[in-house]
Amino acid sequence: MDEPAKAASRLLYGTGFGLILACGFGLIQGRMEITVVGFGHVFLLISLICLASAILLKQNSNYLSKYFPDEDEEQMADRIEKEIQEIENDSAVGNAWAELESKVLETEIGLEQE
Repeated sequence: MDEPAKAASRLLYGTGFGLILACGFGLIQGRMEITVVGFGHVFLLISLICLASAILLKQNSNYLSKYFPDEDEEQMADRIEKEIQEIENDSAVGNAWAELESKVLETEIGLEQE
């Protein structure tokens, strides 16, 4: 299995070049003109954005790296294990606070009833 960054980069390259190809077919068939700005230029703009994103993702810039990390399976497993451990620790702290609060409330209620 490839790293998420490589897979996303390939997908963005394919989409960008596919949209450029579609613009080329539009020019050949006369549905799009270079001199007249129209709907076909939206596809060209999207293709340029896809290609720029793929290049930036390939160069390991911070752009999209949060969504598509450049890590292998072992690094990903370690990261996920750490995140699960943090969640479990936060849950344990929350439970401890809830338990402490319930004990304090019980003692306050007991003192009020006396």
